[in-house]
Formats: sequence, C-alpha cells, structure tokens
Amino acid sequence: MSSRVGAVQVADAFGAYTADAEFYELPYGELEEFLSPFAGGLLGAAGRMLAVLAYRDAARYGDVPVDREASGVQETVLFLLPEECDSRDQAFRMGVARAFGDLAEDLARGCAPVPRCGAEAWALEQMLVLASRVCAATDAELELLGVEVPGHGEEYRPAYWEDAWRLRVESAQHSIPEARGDHAADGDDGEDREEVPEPEEGWDSTEFWFSPYGFIAARDPERGHPQWVVAHLDGALLVPDGLPSADRIAAILRLGSTATGWEAYEGQAEYEDLAEVLTPLGARLLATAADLVAERGYHELLHYGDRVFNRPSDKDAWRYHDSFLMQLPAVCDGASAAWRLAMVRAVDDLAGDLRAGRAPLPRCTAEEMAFHFVRREAELLLELLGDDPDLADDYGLPPADAFTARHCPVNLWREAFLQDEDILFHFDQDLAHVATDPEHPASRQLGTGDLRPNAWFVCFGNLRPRDPARGYPPHILTRLTSADADAFFASTPALTSLSGEPAGEDPALRDAFETLVGYAQRRFLDESTAVAMAVGIERLLGTLLEIPADALRTVWPRHDRANAAHAGSLLVDRDFSIRGRHHDWRLRADQGEQHARTWTLKLLDDCAALALDHFTGPRSPYEAHRPEPARPAPGIQDRLAARLTALSRPDTARGTLRHQLTAHGMTAADLAAGAIMPEALMKGWLDGTTAISPGQLVRCAPVLQMPEDTLLACLSGDRARSYWPLPHPTADQVAD
Repeated sequence: MSSRVGAVQVADAFGAYTADAEFYELPYGELEEFLSPFAGGLLGAAGRMLAVLAYRDAARYGDVPVDREASGVQETVLFLLPEECDSRDQAFRMGVARAFGDLAEDLARGCAPVPRCGAEAWALEQMLVLASRVCAATDAELELLGVEVPGHGEEYRPAYWEDAWRLRVESAQHSIPEARGDHAADGDDGEDREEVPEPEEGWDSTEFWFSPYGFIAARDPERGHPQWVVAHLDGALLVPDGLPSADRIAAILRLGSTATGWEAYEGQAEYEDLAEVLTPLGARLLATAADLVAERGYHELLHYGDRVFNRPSDKDAWRYHDSFLMQLPAVCDGASAAWRLAMVRAVDDLAGDLRAGRAPLPRCTAEEMAFHFVRREAELLLELLGDDPDLADDYGLPPADAFTARHCPVNLWREAFLQDEDILFHFDQDLAHVATDPEHPASRQLGTGDLRPNAWFVCFGNLRPRDPARGYPPHILTRLTSADADAFFASTPALTSLSGEPAGEDPALRDAFETLVGYAQRRFLDESTAVAMAVGIERLLGTLLEIPADALRTVWPRHDRANAAHAGSLLVDRDFSIRGRHHDWRLRADQGEQHARTWTLKLLDDCAALALDHFTGPRSPYEAHRPEPARPAPGIQDRLAARLTALSRPDTARGTLRHQLTAHGMTAADLAAGAIMPEALMKGWLDGTTAISPGQLVRCAPVLQMPEDTLLACLSGDRARSYWPLPHPTADQVAD
C-alpha cells in the first residue's frame, strides 16, 4: 500500500497503527481515497497556518486567562478552544499549536493525519472546518504552503470533505492510559482488563488532551517545538520560512468570522466556503465584467427610455454584439424604462455581492439572466487579456496567465450559483413558447414557474429578497431627472401632462372602509375579529353621517347586551348582529374580495338609512326627558350617497402600494425613483387624491419585486394577500 500527498512517497499512509487498532473503527485504504492531492494540500496548509496563529497567540497571551469579550480575541485560535481552556497556561497553548504542526507534517510526509491524542483530534476538526478557506490564498501562497495548484487546462473541482471526516476515530479517547488502567502500561493484551470508571467530564476532557491514544504509535515526547517558535518566544519576529505572515494568514482564514459567503440562502449551501468555487481573483474578474455590462446597460437605458428596441437584421446584428438590450430575449424589446432600470440594477446587485465578498447568488429570474450576461462577459474579458496583455492595467486585473483553472471554473460557477437555467428557454426557438406561457403543460411538468419578463423580479422562495429601498446609483438618478420626457414616458404618455384626477373620498374614511373589508375576508370570525368589525362599523357610520359615534346609541340601544373588555359596549347584539332599515346583518368572515366589498357597502348603506330615519323622525315619548342628541347636518343624504359611491370603487392597488412601502421601509420618493415617475404623482396615489392608471402602475412592479399581473389585478379589487395581508385586530379591539 502506498500513497502520495505533496511530493513525498511513503510506504503506508496508515502505518502508524499498533496492535490495539483492531478495537477501534479505523479508516483503511489509500490516503487518496479520503483526500485528493489538492484537498490534502489544503488540509496540510490549514494545519501549518493554524499552527502559526496558535504559536503567535501562545506567545502573546502567555499564561494570562482569555477574556472572550475583549477586543481581538475572536480572531485568535484561543477563542476556538473550548471555554474550559481559557485559563490554561502557555505550555498547554503551545501544545495545541504543536498538534496543528504535527498533523500538517504527517500530510507533508504523505501519511494520514490520524489524531494521536485529544488535542490532535480537536486540531484536525478545526483544520477540516477551515481548510476550504485556504482557497482564498493566491497561487503563489498555496505553492509556498505545499499545495499542488491546478494548472491551466486542468479540470478543477472543489475538495470533497465528507470522506476526510472519516479520519477521526470514534471513541478514541477510551484508549488513553488513564481510561485503560495500569495494565495498559505493562503491555497487557487487552484481555481481562479492569474497567476504569469514566470521570464526569469524560475521557475527552481537555485534562486528558495530551494523553496518547493507545491504538496508534505515540509521537516522540522529546520532539520539542520548531526553532522559529523558540526564537519568537525570545522576542524575534514570527515569520517562519516559506509561510505567509501571521496577519496574512489571519486574513485568509478569517478567524472570528461566521460569514460563509452564502448568507442569502435560508438553508445550507452545497459547498463549504465561497472561496472553494469563487476565489478572490475570480470575484475580481466577475465584478469587473459586471461593471462593464452595467455601464452599457445604463447607457442604453438613458438612450432608449420607454421606446421599443428595434432589433437589427441578421446582417447588421454584428454592430450590436455588445448591446445590453440585444442580449435580452426579443420578448423584452418593448419593456418600459422602469423595467430596464431594474434589469440593469440586477447586474449591479451581483457586482455588489462580489465586491462585498458574498456569493453572487441570483435571487430572481432577472438576476439569473444578469448572471449569464456577466459570466459571458468574463469569458470575453479573459480572451481580450490573452490577446492584449496591456489591457490588464486598464481593467485593474492581472495578466490572463494568472487565471489558472481554479480562478475561472465557468461551469462550476453555473452549477454553484444558478438554481436552474430555465431562463435560457427564451433563446431556444423550440422552447420560447414554453417560456412565455406559465400555464403550458411543459411549464407545469418542468416546474419552470413564470418566466415571462413581467415576473422576472419576484424573489425565489428559498432566498431572501433584496432590500427594495437600496436605491440606484446617484449619477444615474441625476441623469434620469433630466432625461427626455418623450422617451422615458413613451409607454405612459399621461405622465407628461397629467394634472391629477381627484379620487373623491376622504383617505381616513377609505382606510377605515378597507380595514372592515379586510376583516370580512379573514378565514374565521373569531371573537377578536367580530369585536374589531363591530368597532369599525360604529366608527364608519359616525364618519359617514358626520355625527359623534356616541349619538348612534340612540339608534341601536345597547343596554350592555354586547361588550368587550377593551372596546366597551358594542352596537351589535350578543350574536354580533346589527339591525338595518331592511335587514338584520349578522357579521361574517371568509368572504372573497369582491363579495366582502359588496357586503360591507350594503351593510353600511342599510344601517345608515336606519340611522337617518331615526334622526329625522319624531322622538319617542320615552326619550323626551333625554338631552337632544346630535343630528346629521343638512344635505347629509347626498353626501352619504357620494361617499358610498366613491367607496364602491376598488382601492386595492393603493392599499397594496402603501403596505409594500411600509413593509420594505420605502418612501414615496424611493418608489417614484425606481418607477421613473414624478414623486408628486406617487404621493397622490398613496393619499387617494389621484387616480391610478394601469400603464403607470405597472412601472412599480419591478421596484416592489411583484409580478406585473398581480399588481394590475389590484385595480379591479383582486387582493394578493402575500403582498397586502388581511388586517389584524388592534389591541383596543380585542376582547379578553
């Protein structure tokens, strides 16, 4: 049996076992079955790097106990240790550092890094956890660390670490001398040994970390520490030969950082660390490519605005080889300026991820398309750098030959960052009709979802949406404000001349009405919802009739028949019914949007009619001794009819917009900027003084990350509850 890791050939990678090995579940076979040469190199490099930092920490802290709240402690190896080690002395800390070095030396000699004591078992776990971060080092640094770097033209695949974890030996702590009893020291063959009671803290306690395991040959106890460590303890600078500086090592391993570069995912990412699939150099390449794509996109946005992009004939297509709009499928040619602005920002968002050290995970279909643009641009950019090395300085990149296999694994990027490539159906003549029809049988069978451009900005269900209030580049917004209105409002010409069409109702009245309609749609009419509806009806009737709500008690004498701890006496009876002129209205829930709206209007109309009859008719003899109640003002009948007519017009779009702005922390100015519309018009929509047209409203969909169809349906009263949920009773409307 032989194995090779690095440049050293050994006879047996697992040759350090003793006769007691049979009592433990140990790995068997060639070392490369557990660690590829590249993975073994990374693991060994992690060990050497952690040893440097651990020795640094031992020299810096000496015998001083660790304060985990102190500044800078989280970036140390001491912070990785169990808390019970915080008060250990310098000798213990140096022993831990040597454990990293010993395992790294095993790998350098081509031996399996099988732990030989508890300290090494812990050290191996840290190495396995952090080894993938070593990929963030440069090729030159990896070579110094003894890692075989994949060259140009070689296939690059990230290390598969699951098998490497099998190098840990289960229950190894039970083989230490303290656990085996005195017989083990006399060479007992393992039969009839006395059973030693296990201490409360267990045999894997740090107290026994340096007790050697009995199933594997122990290390030489006289081996000491490396010379550069001894020199460091005497005050010399810690710069071991062939290794990066301690500061650089700390930057590569990112001790104290819990960020993985995959934080957009709700669950686990497929790879251990971002550096495995996207090195810092690869991220620079993609970010530069994204900037180039976005620059062209913004330029064309400012040129075309809302105007239709007329595709050139095949013979002239070469003139548009780097056109942003030309790269989009033809179905996008008539998109609005607001849609195009959001599409270019999708490219900018991926560039922002890359510059921040995050994985460029597309969070919506638009970003998937943007990722394809950026990936293709990166490949073209590499070709340009290869043809003209002088261009590297212009782009702030190294020469093309610096991009070895691990820095530009294009297919791996597609595998890692894209959930699927269904969006490319738009470019296939045989599948384009599927991409534009979410109800197509093939779409349903393949589970493609809605691939139409009007739904491209809806966030995927397994990712967190981006902040809709994140804004746009200031220089772009500045240029948009002075852009040609005819070009930017070609799809919504009314925007250039609209003076505002009053909606005709009081915003507060509209809000109260919409809340009551929302209660009527709740799934169950529980007591809290019924109380909230009763309170809402009383307030609405008072507003509609322009009288104090208390005056309504003369219409519906309550006599405490129905009351709530917080709301007081209610207009309704014990069965939550209220009498109108023609009907008794029992409060209801679980209604559809249109039905709830009609039901609420009829209830208010009938109850208001009863109240008007009461106030305009003669007083009953038994009421003669009571003070004269407030009466509706003259002309209330006409005003009531006008108000009910205004309320009958669906206002779901406005409610949806207001809720979305509140939920996302956006202002009217934020939404107006993204939709490229006047802020005054947006405020008019939100306060109910200006009517909303479909052509204008649809411009808001990309900004709010909503499907255009869903937003447009709001104009006809269709409430999408995931974007405008039903109201919840407030604290003052909930019964105990």
